[in-house]
Amino acid sequence: MNELAPRPDQATEAAVRRSLGKRRPLHNPAAAPVDRLDLLIDALTPELTALTVLWLGGTRRASQDTRIGYADDLLLWADWARRELGRERFGLDLQRGDVTMWLTYQQDAGAAASSISRRLSALSSLYRYAAGWGLPVVSPISDDDHRPKFHRGRRATSARVLDADQVEDLLAAASDVRDALIVGLLYTGALRVSELCGADDTDRHDEGRRTWLVITRKGGKAVRIPLETTVAELLDAYRATRPAWTGDGPAPLLADAGGNRLDRHDVTRLLRRLAKAAGIPRPETVGPHSLRATAITDQKRRGHSAEDLQELSGHADVRTVMVYIDDDGRAERVAALTDDLGRVMNAVPRHLTD
Repeated sequence: MNELAPRPDQATEAAVRRSLGKRRPLHNPAAAPVDRLDLLIDALTPELTALTVLWLGGTRRASQDTRIGYADDLLLWADWARRELGRERFGLDLQRGDVTMWLTYQQDAGAAASSISRRLSALSSLYRYAAGWGLPVVSPISDDDHRPKFHRGRRATSARVLDADQVEDLLAAASDVRDALIVGLLYTGALRVSELCGADDTDRHDEGRRTWLVITRKGGKAVRIPLETTVAELLDAYRATRPAWTGDGPAPLLADAGGNRLDRHDVTRLLRRLAKAAGIPRPETVGPHSLRATAITDQKRRGHSAEDLQELSGHADVRTVMVYIDDDGRAERVAALTDDLGRVMNAVPRHLTD
């Protein structure tokens, strides 16, 4: 990086700060949430911080989920470089051997191939963006050496599908209303964790005998989803005891003990704690997306169409829903289709099969 590195204007920086939101520091999950942008400022060189703000503020990364995911991945890169390479501030000066070392570290830590690929893609995108500004950087990421090969589908992700009985076990292990509410909202609404954490208290509405929640889908589209009766009752009970909100703007629907908005890391830790208490094997593999994937899979098994599952999950393309369907019981379904088509085989003369 050099003196010619671009600088964002105040409006762009403010917009990126708002979209990134807050999270707890990597090594202090008990600390109060901090603006992600401030964490990036502490972790990156000043030149890379400025470039990152412009990169995240671009139209190709307009989705809030994408911006947050890239920011969190960049924080992980910076943390690794600090611990393993002694870099107090992270910059775009990695060598090919450094990335090979990082890849070995990720594999030894048991990171999923999909997670490794995503983190490489985030860094590669940032290098390309820097080069597009004419900065003298060369990406150290090699497709031959570093890109993991994996099947792109539900089973390539870190999401683990549970049985409905295990979801009941999670609920039974809940020690307070908020824990049970979070499990209920994620499962019965098949929600993304970003949709859950982004909801405000003012997004809850009553209409007739039904309670509704307005959530923001990927791409910024606001939709209204119905709440299951018991989930609505849990929400009412929780709102009566929720810590007071002292921040700016509307109060979050879900808060931690200090009244701060929950983030996806809080929810992941909560679910893994419940999974461990419930005696679910490998509790460290249970996360928010597990409940979403489990809900979609459960309803598919109960005979609902891909179109209905698309409405439930909010996927923009029905082909995305088909990932859940295609990966579950495919051999048995194909065998059933083959047997059904075999009706015509009754016409084969008996003496040919005797």
